[in-house]
Amino acid sequence: MTTHKLGLVLSGGGARGFAHLGVAKALLEKNIKPDIISGVSAGAIAGVFLAAGMDPDDIFRLLKEQDFMKISTFKMSKQGFIRLDGLKNQIKLHIPYKNLEDLPIPLIVGVCNLNKGRMEYISSGPLSDIVQASSSIPLLFTPVKMGDFLYVDGGVLDNLPIKPVRKICDKVIAVNISPIHDTDKLDNIMQIATRVFHVSADKSTIKSGKMADLYIEPPGVEHYDILRLKYAEELFHLAYEHTLALLAAGF
Repeated sequence: MTTHKLGLVLSGGGARGFAHLGVAKALLEKNIKPDIISGVSAGAIAGVFLAAGMDPDDIFRLLKEQDFMKISTFKMSKQGFIRLDGLKNQIKLHIPYKNLEDLPIPLIVGVCNLNKGRMEYISSGPLSDIVQASSSIPLLFTPVKMGDFLYVDGGVLDNLPIKPVRKICDKVIAVNISPIHDTDKLDNIMQIATRVFHVSADKSTIKSGKMADLYIEPPGVEHYDILRLKYAEELFHLAYEHTLALLAAGF
């Protein structure tokens, strides 16, 4: 079994994923570099670019330029309202690796196998398809078919995938950008679907967070809409400053 000094675990959270990049920037400035990354949904998106060796600032600029319409296609179907084919295309365009196992930094992506009703942690195979599947919130987004099975957002069962790296890493840093909070914004099917998703994911997230050596949850991140990219800079700097403060206290 291959062992690693440091594992970085990135939770799901939609557009709040820009906070992951702020965390990564702060870590890098303190010369803290992960040997392996585990991510789900937004964490898988940030994770695949980081694992490809890209600088957090460059990833931020790249993803900030993408709006929701560029990475998604609205299409009524029996399986979901929105397709994320645009996300897959952006990954193919900007990451010069075809499979997860080709990445310079090992990446594990959490997905939910709908057919078997179980969580799967994938470390090999077509990276664009796997990251797209991991980002497909059920009901809102169309599942991704890989092989004989349909896959959706792994956050359904494990929104902070520490499990696959805890036993193989000396230390683990976990970043949660989806803490549960009170809300009165339940006016449409998208808001209701994302709320159900967050409520179902919260219990596993709390349990997983306790296994981390350093747990990072940027204060106030829960108040940002997971489907709006307009607050990218706020999220990035919020997480950056919070992480620097935590590291100053010692890690």
